[in-house]
Amino acid sequence: MKRKRKLLLFLVALLGAGAYWWYVRQGPHIPANAVLVVHLHGSYPEAAPEGLWSKLFAPREIPLPEALLTLRKCAADSRIRALIVRISDLEVGWAKATDLREAIAAVRKAGKATIALLEQEGGNANLPYYIASASERVYVVPAGNVALRGLAARYMFLGGLWEKLHIEMDVEKMAEYKTAGDFLAGKEMTTAHREMANSLLDDVNDFYLGTIALARALPVEAVRELVEQQGPSGAESLYDAKLIDGAKFLDDVRLELGADQRSLVDESTYARVPPTRLGLQRGPVVAVVLAAGTIAPGESHRSSVGAVAGADSLHRALDEASRDPAVQAIVLRVDSPGGSALASDVVWRAVQEARKRKPVVASFSDVAASGGYYIASGSTRVVAQPNTLTGSIGVVFARPNIRGFLEHWGVHTETIARGQWATLDDVTSPLSDAGRERLRTEVQRTYDLFLRRVSEGRGLPKEQVHEVGRGRVWTGRQAKDVGLVDVLGGFYTALDVAKQEAGIPADQDPALLFLPAPKGFFEALEEALETRVAASLPRLVRELIRLFPSAIDSAPAPLLPDAIVIQ
Repeated sequence: MKRKRKLLLFLVALLGAGAYWWYVRQGPHIPANAVLVVHLHGSYPEAAPEGLWSKLFAPREIPLPEALLTLRKCAADSRIRALIVRISDLEVGWAKATDLREAIAAVRKAGKATIALLEQEGGNANLPYYIASASERVYVVPAGNVALRGLAARYMFLGGLWEKLHIEMDVEKMAEYKTAGDFLAGKEMTTAHREMANSLLDDVNDFYLGTIALARALPVEAVRELVEQQGPSGAESLYDAKLIDGAKFLDDVRLELGADQRSLVDESTYARVPPTRLGLQRGPVVAVVLAAGTIAPGESHRSSVGAVAGADSLHRALDEASRDPAVQAIVLRVDSPGGSALASDVVWRAVQEARKRKPVVASFSDVAASGGYYIASGSTRVVAQPNTLTGSIGVVFARPNIRGFLEHWGVHTETIARGQWATLDDVTSPLSDAGRERLRTEVQRTYDLFLRRVSEGRGLPKEQVHEVGRGRVWTGRQAKDVGLVDVLGGFYTALDVAKQEAGIPADQDPALLFLPAPKGFFEALEEALETRVAASLPRLVRELIRLFPSAIDSAPAPLLPDAIVIQ
């Protein structure tokens, strides 16, 4: 009976897949003079356009490449005369926001009307407004309490927590800017941390204010005064400051464009338009290898604590792309704060081997720091957005001693060992002076290897890499100035660089092969169940869960200083 039921379920799924495939192949009808309505919300993960099974099982979370392709098709489609961008509840960083903003600007440059509608209910709307400002006109919904109050960066320190729990946290790091150690064991910012944090915030803020000023044809200092001193909030004050063009509902925007309901096209419908019908993605193949999440041994996957960039998956994808005669170039798309030193080195080697066969261009998303920079440093060229967080060339090791915690709760432990170093990883005993010195040596060795890898990949003297390393995080603009990045730009800029490196004519738009390949039936089902758990957690909690197990490891790890969030 169970076997028959399973067979029936399989046949139903197969029939559904066939119907969906036929439905997609048909393509939608797009009327002439249509208006495309796109709703920007959510986190836009760096993932391949979703496979069939992921679309069936997973909560709909549009991958960034798919969102960018929708806007790119809009710019090329003569049937679309206008674009309405609704913006609400975004959970992206500044680099992804810049990719989306540039895609909207490209639609506007193509001669189409572009209108942004901010549907923010309240709170600081710096990032949504930054994206919206690319549009020809910017409106807020009448009840939306949109506010521009200036940027701030939040940092957290757990040192006091361990004291209350009777836990000792031993941290070794290379070097002074590697602030993951401060996050784990400190109680406040060090001098080096404060210097770096202010530098990052200043650069992101200057770029943000300068971009808004240019978009709204206002002096930069006037915009700085408005945002940092006045903090305009609500439609009236934003309109008086010339930062928006009024307050309207979606229906009002539609009427302004002279569009009836039948001429509106939603993004889910438009996503079914094949790019090849618009002259896009007809050229030679460029492989896009996705390295998103914490770098770890094993396979890439999305779990209840976020994405994992598996070294085995990335090694296999890079090898497959480099050996495929149809693939002319490889774009390594990185959105990672780092992770395992071992896994990072495996991927670095795979990049180096792939580079011997064809160009490998690294493209940085929101974060490509520490291990994220490590794996990309061997690429032919490195491309980052001006507000990407990158660098963090350094190493941290953390070891808790939970003996006090256990004894506080009446738990006694005893250890019998053979060998001087047998208890080095024992978290129920304090670290000896000899053990601490040995860990320092291991951290130094891992850091030296990191420096060598970047030196070899970037063609820079090791001493110069150390000077810009020491665990310091840079914005993309700063990283270009110090030689860690070659070109400023987003995903499609990286594709253009890959075309140049591979000798693909500028007028040919490459077909994209995303690797690792989309999940199969059972993988997609399992992943969907896990990601539903993660989606229910607050963003800060997700960041803490992601960072903590990565830092408390049995080996030194190149890890981002902490969850740097600039809002």
